[in-house]
Parts: sequence; structure tokens; C-alpha cells
Amino acid sequence: MSILADLAPRPGRLRDAVSIGGLCTAIVVVSMTLRIPEAGLAAYLVFFAYRPDANGTIGVSVVFIFVAIFVVGVSIPMLGLVIDNPPARMVVVACITFVGMWLASATPLGPLASTLAFLLTFLLILPDVVDLPIPNLVELLTRSIAWVGPIVIIAMITIGLLAYLFGRNSIGVVEDRMAERLAAVDDRLAGRIDAAAFAEIVTAAPVKVEDLEKFAKLSTSKADWNRLMALDRESLELMLAVAALDEAGADPQTRAALQGQLADVQSMAHASMTMPTGSGPLVAATAEDVAACIRRVGGILNGEQLPEKPATAKEGGGFRALLMEPRHWQFATKVTLAVMVCIFMFTGLDWVSIHTCMITCYYVSEATLGESVHKMTLRMTGCLIGAAIAALSLIYLIPLMNDVGQLAMLVFVVASIGGWIGVGSERIAYAGFQIVLAFFLVVLEAFGAFGLNFGPSYDFEPATGRILGILFGSLACAFAFVLLWPLPMRVDVADGIARTYRAVAAGLRQQPATARAEVVAGLGRARELQDYTLFERAVELDSITPEWCAATDEAFRTLAVASVLERRRARRGETDVAGVDALAGAFDQDADYFAQGTLAPRREAMIAEADDLPPADSRDGALVKHLQEIAGCRTVPSQAASLQPALSS
Repeated sequence: MSILADLAPRPGRLRDAVSIGGLCTAIVVVSMTLRIPEAGLAAYLVFFAYRPDANGTIGVSVVFIFVAIFVVGVSIPMLGLVIDNPPARMVVVACITFVGMWLASATPLGPLASTLAFLLTFLLILPDVVDLPIPNLVELLTRSIAWVGPIVIIAMITIGLLAYLFGRNSIGVVEDRMAERLAAVDDRLAGRIDAAAFAEIVTAAPVKVEDLEKFAKLSTSKADWNRLMALDRESLELMLAVAALDEAGADPQTRAALQGQLADVQSMAHASMTMPTGSGPLVAATAEDVAACIRRVGGILNGEQLPEKPATAKEGGGFRALLMEPRHWQFATKVTLAVMVCIFMFTGLDWVSIHTCMITCYYVSEATLGESVHKMTLRMTGCLIGAAIAALSLIYLIPLMNDVGQLAMLVFVVASIGGWIGVGSERIAYAGFQIVLAFFLVVLEAFGAFGLNFGPSYDFEPATGRILGILFGSLACAFAFVLLWPLPMRVDVADGIARTYRAVAAGLRQQPATARAEVVAGLGRARELQDYTLFERAVELDSITPEWCAATDEAFRTLAVASVLERRRARRGETDVAGVDALAGAFDQDADYFAQGTLAPRREAMIAEADDLPPADSRDGALVKHLQEIAGCRTVPSQAASLQPALSS
């Protein structure tokens, strides 16, 4: 997909961009009015706290406030013990960074753990950054609270208050996501989008709802929440059913008949499909399943009794397994090394303004090499673009400004542009964040730091140092991730495929499986990583070959067709279908291959022809046969396509 496509308008994108611009502007105005230092960093926190829904934004803002209080409360006594012992202070910094980044990699804490590690580290090296004499612990506490309090707490209060007054209801945002799914189904049945584009929409669908679910239930009743989650599950099943219809090669007449069932809620609630005589069993099976899924979605929208939630199985081997997994401690080691190199560099050179190199290490580091290089590229590109916009503003616009209102207009325009990019796809989003950050560091840095010299300044040195620090930090991370245990993206692609086949096998056996949304999200990540192959090749690593791209597509096709068979059997309450047990065992073997990091081999026929089965079972048999045919289309893995024996070493 091209950059122009990533920048194209979509429903709600302008609203999100303007909201981000407005929040940044409000924080700048508050900071300037109250003479709070570091207005740029305070405004940049919007990109961490903003969510499409008001509940999410308020929830994240509250979390940030408690994190700020916790960090100050923990770091001050810790710093009091090591403030006069720089070597001990560096040891504490290294330990905090390692633990925080291990938690970020191994647990659901993710960005929260890395942010905690960064804040604790930053406050521990504050004496080196501020470069002011600190005679006692009381003064240190006062200065730290004066720094963290206004920047984080007041910024979060401003964001939360504006979200409460003007933000969108969480339920409405989730419902919009469900409407987008139904619109995609309608577009595919009408032929307005092709099968490949629809498959990409399906695999991206769970991620768009995942973050919203965390806070949406805070503003709705349990009954409404359960109905919304049922709609989430059933709309995803409908999308998979339509993908299976594509796999069956349904004719335009069948598609048109199914599209007509989406006309309104009443039509959906009574959807049915009568196949004409002579229709193939595979097309008939998938078309009937699409109609049944439409009927279930329509029933939910029509207020009927909710379908039963399917039993799911949880993945994971517990905390002991996390400790034994080498990729987590390897990731933490690489980030810790990059952070310490940056600290030694800016303290050794006595160049405090490039301390942003240390901050950069916490936020450009990703699990795989390709993702890290991609994020580093976005950060450096966005940084240079933002710095150029800021420099032109300081030369041509700032001298013409007479009050904070004019500055606020400039901030709003640039923040909205960055917000437009930032709410786009992951391929470009981080560049938007960095454009705004670099702009804030240059322009708003000129209006005072730590409460001094509020008003325009044209000294480029501090801002230039911060920009160079971002570039240095990106390079430090790049070297660490290339030289130490480079983790190819193929590892996560193989993991997503393996999870899919495990879930398919469990579903065929009618056993609890991983939640469908988690499985589809895993395939979505595998597809997303394929977009970053260029960044791996830049460091002479080509882990995702065309065979792996084909394997990802094959896993999605298998999941779509298998989900049809699973739903048909559940509706009829049947347990025995010819060939299912053998096929489930084969998919378990496939999962083992992919879990080892190798492509699964070609398979031979295992079941009878669908025409030889009884009429009641011929459609199920056609589904089973087609699943086997998909598996038989695999390419035999070549030596070049095989992973290294140690995937995470």
C-alpha cells in the first residue's frame, strides 16, 4: 500500500486530527498562561493519552496522573541514596531499564512498563540534565514535583476535562467500528472491493476494537455491554463467512441475493438463502452460512436474545515460561545497552541538550529487527520534517507574533497535521508524532524552560541539541538491535500462523480454542509485518520470503473455511463429519512445523469425494475437501525459506 493511500481521508480521521490539535493547543495556552515550563513536552503527552472515545482518554489521563505521582514518590528516596555516588546511580538506572523493558516485552503492561522505566530513569539522572546544584533531598523533592506536577498532572487534567466536555461516547465509537465491518461486508458482496482488500480489512478488524473495549464498559450497563460484545463476535464471524464465500467462488447472483439481506435490520434478522438446483455444495454451504451470520447479527441489532458466548481456551505457559523465553531478556538487554551508551555519551561530552537520545531508546525499540528499523526511520524522518517546519516558523512567523493566541493558531495547525498522520496506519503513524515533537521542542523551547525567560527566543542551540539527540538515540538502538541477537520478523509471522492452525484444529474437534478475535489479530500482525520487509533488507536480513507471505494468506483462507464448518456443526448439534479428525490432526502437525519456524509440507488426499457422501453431509464434506485442497496447494519449503534453528537467539 502506498503512502498516499495511508494519508487518504477516512471516516472520523479529520475529527480525530482536529481533536488532537485542539488538545495540544489548549495545553500550550494553559502552560503559557500559568508560566508552566516545558509546554512542548506537556502538549506532546496528548499523543500518548488521546483515544477516539472520551472514556478511553479520561482513563489514560487518570493512569498518567497516578503514574506521575508514583514515579516521584519512588524515585526521590531512591535518588537520595545514590545521589552522591554516580556509579551506583548508573547501576540503578540499568536495573530499572532492564526490568521495565522485560515487563514491556513479556507482559500485557507493554508501553506502561516502558514509560514507567523511562520516567524513573529520567528522574534519577535529573541532576545531570538540569545541571544545577542540589544541596539536599528536600530541594530535590521540591524541584522534581515542580517539574513533574505541572507538566504531567495539569496536562492530564486539561486533556481529561476537555474529553469529558467534548469527547465522543465510547459506545458510539464501538458501534461505528461495527458499522464499518458491515459496510465492508456490503462492499465485498457488491464487488466494490476485491478479496485481497477485504481480507486485509478482516485481519485488521479486531485491533480497531481492542483498545475501545477497555473503557467502554465504564459508561454502559452490563446488558448493553454484553450486547455490544456479542455484536463484536458475530460481526467478525460474518466477515470470515464472506471470506469463505470468496474462497468458494460464489457467482454474482448469489452475492447479490446475500447483499439484499443487508438492506435493514429487519431484513437482516430474517435473512435466509435458498440455493438454486445445481449449485455446488461448497458454494451452497458458504452462502447458507453467510445468511445465518447475517441473521445472527440482525437479531442482536433487533434486540433478540443474545447468542451464547463460545468457550475459549487461554494461551500461555505461565510466569515460568516467560522467564525461560530468551527473546524477552534479549530485548531488555539491547535496550538497556543503548540507554546506557546514550547516558554516557551526553554526560561524557557535557552536552546536556542531547539527553533526548536516552528518551528515544525507550520508544523506538520493538520486538523484531524490522519493526525497530521501521520505527527508527519514521522517528528520524518525522524529526527532520518537524525541525524544518519549526525553523521556518522561527525565522518567518514567530517574529510577527504579538500574543499567545497567534502562537496557539500555529500550534493548532501543526499539531492537527501531525494528528492526521498519527491516527493513520502503523506504517506512517509514528512519523506524525515525531513531526509534532520536533516542532514543539524547537518552537516552544524558545518560550522558556524551567520557568525562565517566557517569551520568544531565537537561540537554536538547545532545540538543535534535542533534535540531534533523537537522531543519536535512533542510531544507538539500531546498532544494538542489529549486532545483538537480531530477531527476524519471520518469528512472529510463524507464531501467528501456528496459532491459527492450533485454533482451527481445536475448532474442528469442537474443543475450546483461542478466541477468534485473538487468532485473527495474530494473522493481522503477520500481514502487517510483511509491509516492513524492506527495513529488514536494509540491514541485510530477508526473513519474510514470498513463501511466508503465501503461507499467511493460506492460513487466513483455512481459518475462513474452517469457521464455516465449525458454525454449521454447532447449529445442527452434530459431532461426526467424515474426514474431520484426520484434518484436525494434520493442522496440529502444521502448527508444530510453524512453531518450529519452518513451512509445513504438502499433504495428500485424506477423505472421500463430496459426491460419495450422503446428501445431508455433502456440503460439510465439500468444506472438508476444500480445506484439504488448500493444504495441498502449499509449496515445499526451500532451504532458503527455512528459519535458523534458534529463532530467538
